[in-house]
Amino acid sequence: MSAGPRLQLVDAVALAHAMTAATAAQAGVRALVVKGLVASHHGIREERVSADADVLVEPRRYGEYRAALEALGWRERPEPQTYEALLDHSATMVHDQWPCDIDVHWTFPGFLTSREDLFDVLWARRIAVTFAGSRAQAADRSTSILVATLHALRTPSQTTRHGREVRHLVESVIPALSSVEREDLLDLARDTGCIDTARPVLERLAIPIPASTPAGTDPALDAWRERVAGRGDVANQWRVHARSLPRKERSRLALRVLWPPEDELRQMYPEVAGTRRALLSARFARLGRGLRQMPDVLRGRRLARRGITDDSLLREGDDK
Repeated sequence: MSAGPRLQLVDAVALAHAMTAATAAQAGVRALVVKGLVASHHGIREERVSADADVLVEPRRYGEYRAALEALGWRERPEPQTYEALLDHSATMVHDQWPCDIDVHWTFPGFLTSREDLFDVLWARRIAVTFAGSRAQAADRSTSILVATLHALRTPSQTTRHGREVRHLVESVIPALSSVEREDLLDLARDTGCIDTARPVLERLAIPIPASTPAGTDPALDAWRERVAGRGDVANQWRVHARSLPRKERSRLALRVLWPPEDELRQMYPEVAGTRRALLSARFARLGRGLRQMPDVLRGRRLARRGITDDSLLREGDDK
C-alpha cells in the first residue's frame, strides 16, 4: 500500500497555522499565531514561502500545549546538549508526515517585561485571521512589527535575510503608518519593555520617544545590546550567557563549547565522515569559525558598555 501524496510546503504551513490554533482551543490554552503568514497578512514583509508556523502560548500553560501537540505526533527536534542553554524562548516541534516545523514560543527575546505580562498585553490586542479556512487568534499589526523588528535585529549572522526584512520595515512599512498607528506602536513598545531593544526602528517613527537607558541600568538590556552589536554570532551568544553563570560553571561551559563531546559533535555535523581524522578536522574548523567571530564579539561588548543599541543592520548592504 503506497503512502498518500506528501503535503506541499506552502499548503502544510497554512494548515499548521490553523492546527496550532485549533489545538490551543481544544486544550483551553490561550495562544497567538505570530510571524510568518501573520506578518504577510499585515503586509509588513515581502512575500515568500514560510518554512514553519510560530505560536506564542501563555507561559504558565506551555507544558499543556506541548503535550497536546505531542498527542498528535509532534515531537521536539533534538538539539545538542551544548546548545540547550541558548534555547531560552521556544521549542521547535517536528512531525514525520509534515514538511514544516512548528515553533512554540513561551516568550520573545527583546521584550524585557515579564513573559506573563508580555503575553497578557499581546493577547488583549489579538485579532482573528483565517488560515486554511479556519479562524485563529493572531497578533495584531503593531505586535507583528515589533516581533519582526526584534527577531531581525537578534540574529542577522544566522540569516542574512533579516537585514533586508528590517530595512523593509524602516523604508516601506514605518513611513506608511498613520500618526495614530505610530503612537500605538510606541505605546506597545513601552508596555512590553522594548523601546530600547527596538530603538533602531522606533527612532524612524518621527515622533518623540523616551531617552535611551544608560548602560549598567538593566543587565538584560546590556546583554541585548551586546548581542545585537555582535550580530548574534554564536561566540557572542556564549559570552553573554556565560556571564550569567557562577564562575565554576563558566569554566565547565567553556570546555564543553570549545571541545564538545564526540556524540554531540556528530549531531552538530552529521555530514562529516565518521573517522577520527575527519572529526578532528571538524573540531578545528569549528574553533576557526569561533575565532573569526571575535571582532564582532569585541565590538558588541564595546557598544554595550557605551549604552548603544546598534543600528548598522538598517544600513544598505550591511548583510552582504
